[in-house]
This record gives sequence, structure tokens and C-alpha cells, in this order.
Amino acid sequence: MRLVTMLAISLFACHPGTQTAHEPVPTGVWGGNGMQLKVTNKGGVIDYGCDSGTIDERLQTDSHGKFSARGTHTFGRGGPRQPGQPGAKPREAQYEGVRKGDELELTVRLPDLDRKIGTFTVKLGQPPTLERCG
Repeated sequence: MRLVTMLAISLFACHPGTQTAHEPVPTGVWGGNGMQLKVTNKGGVIDYGCDSGTIDERLQTDSHGKFSARGTHTFGRGGPRQPGQPGAKPREAQYEGVRKGDELELTVRLPDLDRKIGTFTVKLGQPPTLERCG
């Protein structure tokens, strides 16, 4: 019985999709439909194709793979900007999601506008599919 218990614990501990408490999301480029996320040791940079964003703190998962971080979201617009025309104003953003191995499900919300930008699934090392504004 002791051997069976030790074997079961070993198999669970070695499972590649298992996360430990407060594990950082791996750095690198995560891509998917509508989003590219470049995770760094200090947060991340997001390219939606037209809009952009930042994650201003390190992405850390809990024991269930969930994470939450603050950052910004900037709405893009197509066409050239006229001289002297101000750039788009970054808005406060909340990024929440869950990591399952090499995949993240990420929901982006703008609290000051009471608006959900969307939920995106990105995978580590996968090229994004982005539509540029025009």
C-alpha cells in the first residue's frame, strides 16, 4: 500500500500541467486569435492588431493557475495622425485569467468605462492572428 501511495504522489507531482502556488507565467511570446502577449519578468506588452496594452506587474498564478494584474489599454485608430494631434489616451485595465500549461485564457476589462474588451486564448510560442486597423 505504501508503494502505491508513493507512486501516486510521484505521478501527480510530475504531471506537466500542474502549477504550484504563486508560479510566474513563463516569459516569451504568447499568440492567438486577436492578441499577441509578450510576457516579461516585469509584466507584459499586448498587441491586438489595432489596440495595444501593457501589464504593469509580474503575472503570478495561484495554485489553481489563476492570475490577476493591473495595466493599461489604449484604443487604436486607423490612418495617419495629423501633426499636433494628440495620441490616444491609455486607460486603466484589469487583466484576469487562468494558465493551463502553455495556454492562457485572458479577460481584459476597463473598470473606468465599465467595459469588457474580450476574452482571448493565447499559447506560448504560437504566432498571433491579428487584424491591423486601416
